Amino acid sequence: MKESSSNTINVSQTRVRGFSFHPTEVSRSSEDEQDAYSFVKDAIKTVSKAAIKKGRKKVSPQSSPSLASTPAKCRRNADPALPLTSGSERRWRTEDEPDLQPKLFPFKPARNPGPQLDAQKNYTPLEVFQLFFSKDVVDTLCLNTNKNAQRRQKQRFKEPWRTISVEEMYKYLSIIIYMGLLNVHNVSDYWVENRLYGIPFCRSVMTMSRFRAITYSLHMSDPAEDEENDKKKGTAGYDQLMRIKPLKDQILEACRTLYHPFQNLSIDELMVRSKSRNCLKKSFESEHERYGFKVYVLADSRNGYTWDFNIFVGKNPSASGKGDSYDAVMNLLNVPCLGTGYHIYLNKDFTSATLLRDLYRKHLGACGTIREQYMGLSGVQENSMAPTTKRGTINWLRDGELLFTKWMDARPVTMCSTIHKAFAEEQVQRRKQLEDGTWLTQSLPAPEQVKPYNLYVGGVDLCGSLIKCYSVAQKTMKWYKTFFFHFVDVAVVNSWLMHKDLAVTSSKKPMAQKQFREKLCSQLAGITPSGSVQEKRWEGHDEELSKQQVEQQYEQLMEQQYEKQGKWWVEQHYKFEQQCKQQNEIKTDQQFEEEREEEEREEEELEFGSMCCPVPTHDPTIVESWKKASVGRKNCRFCKQKTVWQCESCRVALCIIPERNCFRLWHINKDKKEHDSGE
Repeated sequence: MKESSSNTINVSQTRVRGFSFHPTEVSRSSEDEQDAYSFVKDAIKTVSKAAIKKGRKKVSPQSSPSLASTPAKCRRNADPALPLTSGSERRWRTEDEPDLQPKLFPFKPARNPGPQLDAQKNYTPLEVFQLFFSKDVVDTLCLNTNKNAQRRQKQRFKEPWRTISVEEMYKYLSIIIYMGLLNVHNVSDYWVENRLYGIPFCRSVMTMSRFRAITYSLHMSDPAEDEENDKKKGTAGYDQLMRIKPLKDQILEACRTLYHPFQNLSIDELMVRSKSRNCLKKSFESEHERYGFKVYVLADSRNGYTWDFNIFVGKNPSASGKGDSYDAVMNLLNVPCLGTGYHIYLNKDFTSATLLRDLYRKHLGACGTIREQYMGLSGVQENSMAPTTKRGTINWLRDGELLFTKWMDARPVTMCSTIHKAFAEEQVQRRKQLEDGTWLTQSLPAPEQVKPYNLYVGGVDLCGSLIKCYSVAQKTMKWYKTFFFHFVDVAVVNSWLMHKDLAVTSSKKPMAQKQFREKLCSQLAGITPSGSVQEKRWEGHDEELSKQQVEQQYEQLMEQQYEKQGKWWVEQHYKFEQQCKQQNEIKTDQQFEEEREEEEREEEELEFGSMCCPVPTHDPTIVESWKKASVGRKNCRFCKQKTVWQCESCRVALCIIPERNCFRLWHINKDKKEHDSGE
C-alpha cells in the first residue's frame, strides 16, 4: 500500500471478497492502524491460499485493489456487511460478551388490525362469504362461463347447456364446498340413491348432469380475450395468468380490504397441487404431493389469514437484479397499504443480508434463518463455530443493524435479525439419550430470536393446513380450474377467520370451521333470486312459539282427530311419532293420510291380487320429456338388456318391444314352472 502526502494510509479502496470497510483514515503511528493493516493482510493471505488450492494464480498484497471489481457470486448478490462503528472488530463473539439493544421502529399500521367490519352487527356465514364472492364477482363468473359454453357448443360438444344465473352459481358453490366436507371416490357417488351412500344434499340442490355441465364450461376470463392473448405467446405482451386474472384480482382485493394484519407476519411459498400440463407447474421434492403451482403468500402469523399472494410464473430476469426471492418479498410488502413497524419472519429460501437491510430502510423489522453464503461474511472466520462444537454454544456477530447468530442445536443453526439481541438468557428444553438408553431433559441456552421465530414463522403453514382440512380441490386437467378451487378455499378460510375474530369481539362462542362450512353450504343452497336465504316455514314457527304452547296445540289437534277419525288413527299416529322422534320430525295430517291410503291399497292388492301387465319402472309425470326413454332403466330378467318396463304384479323388469317380447316369454316359463311344481 502507498503512503499519502499526509503520512496516512487510505484503506477505503482495499476490499477483500466478502467484506469491506467504510472510508476511514487512520494514523500510521496509532494502534488502530496496525490492527487494520494486519487484518487486511491476513485476509488477503487467506484468499491467496484458497486460490492456490483451486489451481488459481496466487494473489499478492499489491494486487488487492483489483478485488474490488470482483462481485460476490451468490444468488441474491448480497452486499458486503458494514461495521457497527468505525474501526469495529469484525469477529464472532460468544454469549458472554454483551450485545447492544437494536433500534425497534414503533408499530404504526395503516388501519386498525383485525376485520374491517362493524363489530356490533351479527354476520351470518353467507354474509361474510359474500364479501369475497360478491354478486358482482359471481355475475362476472357467470358471464364468462356462458360465453365459454357457447364457444364449446360451436365446437360441437354434446352436453346440453342453458344459461347459468347468479342464483345457480351460488348453488354450484354450495355443492363444491360440501364436497370438501364429505369425500367419496367418484363425483357421481354424491348422486347415488342406494343405501350405501344415500347423500340427499346434492340431489336436492342440482342434478348431476347440470353440475357436470357447469364444471365443463366454468371459465373466469373472457374467451375472446384469451384467444387474443394466445396469439401473443412467445412475446413480451403474453400474460401467462390471463385465464385466472379477473377472479384472482377480485379475491386479492377483498383479502386486502376486509382485514388488516397484526404486527407479526410470515412470508413463505405455498403449493397448489395439480397434475395438469402447464409450464408454470413446479416439482416439490419435500412435499407429499410432488407437482403443483408455487404461490408466494403473506399471512398473519396470529391466525393464518391470507392477506396477499403472488403466483410464481417462471424464472425470469429479476426486476431488481437481486434475485427472485428478493423480488417476491418486496412485491408482497406494500408499505403504504400495510404500515410500518411490522416484524417479518422468513425461512432460509428468502433471507439475505441485502433483503433485511432494505427492509430496515423501510422501517420494517425482519428475522429468519439464512445460508452462510448469503451473509456477506465469508472472510470472517475468526472464532467461527466448528462442527464438533458443544450443543448449546452461541456465536454472534453484529454488523450495523444486522445481527448474525450461530447456534449449535442438533445441527448448526444460522440466523439473521434486525429486531433481536444476540442473547437474553433464553433457555430451551432438549432431550438427550444417555448411554444406558434412558432419556434426560436438559435446558440449553438459545439466542433471543429462536423462540419468536418458531412461534411466528409458521403463519403460511397454518394457512395451508386450514385449507387442506376441508379442501374443495377436485381432479382436473385444466390448470385454471385448479386455481378456481384454490380461490374458493382461500375465501372460505378467510371468512371463517373473520367470523372468529368478530365472535370474540362480541363475546360469543365462534363456530368451528366444519360447522361454519356446513351452515354456509345450507345457506348458499337456499339462496333466492333476490339474494336472501329462503327459510322453511316450520323453522320460523318454532322460534315464535314456546315448547309449552306447541304441546298444548298438539294435544288439541289429537282430540280433534280422535273425534273425526277414531281411536285407530290416534294409535297409529302415536306409533309413527315414536319412530320419527329421534329425527325431530312429526308427520302432517296430509302425509299421514297419504300413507294410510297407500297401506290400504297394498292390503287390497294382497287380498284380491293385481294383474300381470306392463307398467313403466318410474313415474313419467315427474321426469323431463327428453329423459323419459332413459331414466329408471333396469336390466331385463330374461335377456339382461336395458328396459324401462316392468310387470305390475311381479315387479320384474322385462322387455316389451317389437324385436323381443320378454314379458310374454318370461310369464310363459313362470306358469310352466308353477304347473310342473303343482303336479
